[in-house]
Amino acid sequence: MPDRIQILLPGLFDLPLDELGSTFLRDRLPGLNRLLRYASPRSNRAFSIDAMLQAALGWPTGEPPASAGLPLARAWAENPARDGDHLLLFEAIHLRPDLHSAVVIPVEKNDSELKDIGRLINDLSDLFKVDCDISAVTSGVFLMRLNACAAPTHYPHILSVLGKTANPYMEQSRANLAWYRLLNEMQMFLHQHAINEHRLQQGKRPVNSLWFWGGGGQPPALQKHHGWFCDDALLNRFAESLALRPRSLGELNENIQDGIVIDLRLLLALKSPQIEGLETLLGEIDRRILLPVLDTAARGRLAVTLRAGFDLDFELGPSAHLRFWRREKNLADWSASAQ
Repeated sequence: MPDRIQILLPGLFDLPLDELGSTFLRDRLPGLNRLLRYASPRSNRAFSIDAMLQAALGWPTGEPPASAGLPLARAWAENPARDGDHLLLFEAIHLRPDLHSAVVIPVEKNDSELKDIGRLINDLSDLFKVDCDISAVTSGVFLMRLNACAAPTHYPHILSVLGKTANPYMEQSRANLAWYRLLNEMQMFLHQHAINEHRLQQGKRPVNSLWFWGGGGQPPALQKHHGWFCDDALLNRFAESLALRPRSLGELNENIQDGIVIDLRLLLALKSPQIEGLETLLGEIDRRILLPVLDTAARGRLAVTLRAGFDLDFELGPSAHLRFWRREKNLADWSASAQ
């Protein structure tokens, strides 16, 4: 059997197509359009980043642990056997009350915002030091080790929930009563903090909650040793914990073999306050990721799977380019057919 490359592009089918325009979609994305024309669609139920990666890694889907998030925080455990079940990653967020829900809103990561976040987390760490230990991981991302209770595992990656309601995950938190109480106490502390009072006076959103994810114990064993191409530091650290060797997206070329390619830039752009440069970004993804992979597949050396958190995945066999009778398709065609 040929090697298979799996391309994970979350957010691809959530793009504002009207803003991109039909001419751009038809003429400026030859790699993507080739894939969408010749590939076979397959029904998909893996919509979050966590679920997409579980499917790509060959882990069970549709049942625990697939219903949980990826155990990303475990990658920072000094002693996985002791601490792995008690670790969570988290970021500061604004939880915006809605009529019947609370929506997760990101906090920008400029110098001013990071300064406020740093002071809030330092004070929170001091107050709750009996319950947990907190340390910084990357800019705006922190690691929490719980001292008394196990870490919840149902929270997905933060990029999968920004702009969406947090209610389903908050309800699931009630099953872990010790955690639920601690989370409520932390939210009360943030709500009452002087920094948030000052932010309100300045017309800024308060940093009134935290989004936790990445909890869980030992993941299932890998069935094969995948290549891994990704520029996300957190996901690359997780790959290293699985004994994989991460390489950057810039190292992708026509000699690619079996592996997983993960590009979160489209989803990051969609979750940012201002969506800019989407045409440039899509063109780069097409030129530097899709075309090299498809050129290799056309030589009969590679099968391709595109996963985008859409209702459909797309599978392209080595001989799929011979289906010359298929009409041309682009993002707009598939997005319309799914409605």
